[in-house]
Amino acid sequence: MTNTLRYLALSLLGLALFAAPTAAESDVADVASLQATFETAVAALNGGNLDGFLDTVHEEALSFYACGPTSGKQGREACAIDWNLFFNNTTGAEFQTSREQYRVIGGTGIAYGAYALSVLYDGKERMTVHEGRYTMTYIHVDGRWQIIMQHNTPAGDDPQPVRSLRQPGR
Repeated sequence: MTNTLRYLALSLLGLALFAAPTAAESDVADVASLQATFETAVAALNGGNLDGFLDTVHEEALSFYACGPTSGKQGREACAIDWNLFFNNTTGAEFQTSREQYRVIGGTGIAYGAYALSVLYDGKERMTVHEGRYTMTYIHVDGRWQIIMQHNTPAGDDPQPVRSLRQPGR
């Protein structure tokens, strides 16, 4: 091998080794940014700040819940209707997560884990806790993460009872 070829090969190897940590650092930053977006959305929900939560939802997002009047509907508006009905008929709701995991694949982010939703439904005298798993799928748009699909599934073998959150006469 000539000195020129050897120099070229070593230069290319050096560039490849230099670029690898940059890609890994970018992945870590993307995951940290995704995690921060998810945690901000959860904090907004727990604070009763629906607009703060909806700020993380893409205009064309899909929502799938084990129950809920707008499950399977498309758009931020359907999500807003679902959460408004929930907040208007509950007190002291708190969404707690555990076993949180985050992944970024290209421009797609995934947040998933387990949840416990503690809630006092209006007209009842005891706190109800719903447990299950969540998956939030995000896309990176205009420099920020936005939810494009959220899916919550209750734990256990028994299906959750279907109930309407709409108040009578509405």
